Amino acid sequence: MITNFFLFILYNVVYLFLLPLRALDNVSLDSNIGTAITKTQEYLANVNQILPVSTLLSIIGIFIAVNGFILLWKAINWLIRKIPTIN
Repeated sequence: MITNFFLFILYNVVYLFLLPLRALDNVSLDSNIGTAITKTQEYLANVNQILPVSTLLSIIGIFIAVNGFILLWKAINWLIRKIPTIN
């Protein structure tokens, strides 16, 4: 339920940023962009044989979580140092 709330907020923020683009006429993508997306999918399929995407995503997720914890720890310590009576 909380996750849905945050996703809803994120969706609305992205929707707000894209609102000026939605006012424009519909445009079609260049064929080279479609070709680039197809080529990228082929390259990622080859990389998936060596290092599965789920493993790669879990490694990136752990990395982001550890860095987020370190950032939170530094922010808490900074706040504690800013309180005059505790310093």
